[in-house]
Amino acid sequence: MVGTAVLSLFAIAGCGGDDKEVRRNALGSSAADAPSDSHANAPGGTTLAGVSFTAPAQWQDLGANGMRKAQYRLAPVAGDAAPGEVNIFYFGPASGGGVEANLNRWIGQMVLPDGSDPAAGADRATFTANGMPGHIVSLNGTYKSGGGRPMGGTTTLLAGYRLVGVVIEGPEGSLFFKLTGPLATAQAMERDLVVMVKEARARNP
Repeated sequence: MVGTAVLSLFAIAGCGGDDKEVRRNALGSSAADAPSDSHANAPGGTTLAGVSFTAPAQWQDLGANGMRKAQYRLAPVAGDAAPGEVNIFYFGPASGGGVEANLNRWIGQMVLPDGSDPAAGADRATFTANGMPGHIVSLNGTYKSGGGRPMGGTTTLLAGYRLVGVVIEGPEGSLFFKLTGPLATAQAMERDLVVMVKEARARNP
């Protein structure tokens, strides 16, 4: 129910296989389409792909790692055994597979408790962040962590998880935010993610 309330905020305001996403979107890209190293620390925040945002102080900043242009972690809340994570991806101005393809890919990384189609159980919303279109998908269930990695990784099924995916269509291409974690911790992190992406702004030329 918390997830539904959070999604309502988006409606009122106007949006694993992490390596699987990265590898799939990188395949077939030309040098011209390769992601730029568009990462800078703005005063009081971070700028990626022309989008500036300020991560909450309570998130641990893990820095960049490969195609993950930023990584954040929140310690588990009482009753949860693992932290929540937000990973941010940028694949270049003409890469990334498109908004809908990524939303559907995230949905496919979850298994619902009753075995039904996760696409039917996912919540979706749109928002606008200072003129930039945003999209969000969220759902609870069993998260297929690490599945489908081309380099031979194995899939770990993590029950009782929540996934929230956000796409902001920024001035230099789409920016992808992916939150995963045990339900209560993910919901706590989601509240701050909502504020962060709604307040994101396009960098001035």
